Amino acid sequence: MNIEAISLSLLGEAFEELSEAVCENWEGNEEPSPVLISKAMLQLLEVLTQNEAETSPRNRLNPEEIDELGEYGLTLLQEMSAIAYDLGLNDSAEQIEDLTFPFAVWLSRHNVELRKIDPVVNSLTRKASMISEPHLLKQLFNYVNEIIDSLSPSISQDLEKTSQDRPWRVLLINRALIAARTHDTELMKIAFDMLAESLPEEASRFFEEIVEQMHIVNYPDHVREVLQHYFLMHGTSHTLH
Repeated sequence: MNIEAISLSLLGEAFEELSEAVCENWEGNEEPSPVLISKAMLQLLEVLTQNEAETSPRNRLNPEEIDELGEYGLTLLQEMSAIAYDLGLNDSAEQIEDLTFPFAVWLSRHNVELRKIDPVVNSLTRKASMISEPHLLKQLFNYVNEIIDSLSPSISQDLEKTSQDRPWRVLLINRALIAARTHDTELMKIAFDMLAESLPEEASRFFEEIVEQMHIVNYPDHVREVLQHYFLMHGTSHTLH
């Protein structure tokens, strides 16, 4: 899906095409089958699309209903992706999981609290590695901001710090990397400040590693200055003194 497009109709078209391949390769008897998951997801998207077009407030879904549908939709996408992996359809599995990202942005714009973001973060990691154009990286950065603003406190409070793969950690580090690659110093400062405040130990390692890579990546001078500043402020070798 185009990184610039947040659209339920585009999401539905992409999901329908991808799920067809999964359903065609399915030979099991377990439930829920990919056929049922596909039907449920497409019906869910249709309900949300019709709700957007509804002009009468009294006929529209209430926030709790949208919240429930949103969480269910993320679960359905994750289940279909898992089945695709089990069938050896790894590319399809990743592409289905990638649909969780635009869906999460759409949910954020409809005030849904995001509680299950592991597949969203996985998708972000892939998208960030595939995009190089500054304007698309800035758009991706803004989408990540929308997701962060809608996270459940259970995620953003980051109470469980033992896992390196926990969503909050991966989300903030990815956003910081995206910011650096935009070469936009204002976005860098936003991402770097939050990383340093929320994950100080991770920030120390992050700034040390990114400064070490400056010559390889060949960042412009104005970007190097910001990176060097944050390294001096938060790098482990400096914070230990």
